[in-house]
Amino acid sequence: MKTPHTIMVYDDNCPLCEAYTSAFIKTGFLDKEGRQSFTAVNNDILCKIDQVRCRDEIPLVDTDSGKVLYGIDAMVEVLGRKIPFIKKIAVLLPINWFIRKLYKLISYNRRVIVAAEKKDAGFDCTPNFNIPYRLAFIFICLVFNTLMLLPVQAYVVDRSLLQNLSALQLQQSHFIFVFCNIGLSFFLKKERAIEYLGQVTMLALCTILLSIPLIFINRYLHVIPLVNTILLACILIGITKEYFRRMKFAAVYPHHKAIMTANFICLITFLFYLVW
Repeated sequence: MKTPHTIMVYDDNCPLCEAYTSAFIKTGFLDKEGRQSFTAVNNDILCKIDQVRCRDEIPLVDTDSGKVLYGIDAMVEVLGRKIPFIKKIAVLLPINWFIRKLYKLISYNRRVIVAAEKKDAGFDCTPNFNIPYRLAFIFICLVFNTLMLLPVQAYVVDRSLLQNLSALQLQQSHFIFVFCNIGLSFFLKKERAIEYLGQVTMLALCTILLSIPLIFINRYLHVIPLVNTILLACILIGITKEYFRRMKFAAVYPHHKAIMTANFICLITFLFYLVW
């Protein structure tokens, strides 16, 4: 049976989308011409696609029949060509419900995850702003960050020059910082406020993710406190640089400098509390 010629049209403003569609080609799930970006797709393909739905769900276009699959259905179709049992598993109701929710969670938040500016040329496939999924994303990241502070404190902070800082104190300072950002968000309009909270949440998540290698290093090796402190300081410098990039993406910088000033005051107070 001949495999239908299909093209997956991806959001090339999203590094996540570019990465996994590229992986599909490298692993043979798609042929070399099996993907096109929205900024370069030709009108013959674009006219077959629902231009509202494709913002939230990646389309897979069958160029022979004109049939288009979206989102999870497109992903399952591509993966199922080489791994047939995926199609059988994906139709099971609990699994189908979960993967669709997970897909939407990532898709609706893909721009806040990478904070990539959209290109001026081509079709704009910026995902629709979905408040419930954005709040769910923020909540999940907050829970993850809170839980991960436990091993960060035990294996990294406690083995640095901040070794007198208890887990309770670290969690207290963490939540004070969270509530300060929530308070600052009230000075912004609704959508801008949620975008701001999404970006500061991602900054916290990036900090935790960058700390994970330090957890493993300290778990198996003896690292002197000074080295751990220097590594933590390097993470802080990197996150500060990322902060400006993300605030610019969220249109907080340079339009709301008062909020950024307040944010830095909170950060300095937070650091002062840690070392006091």
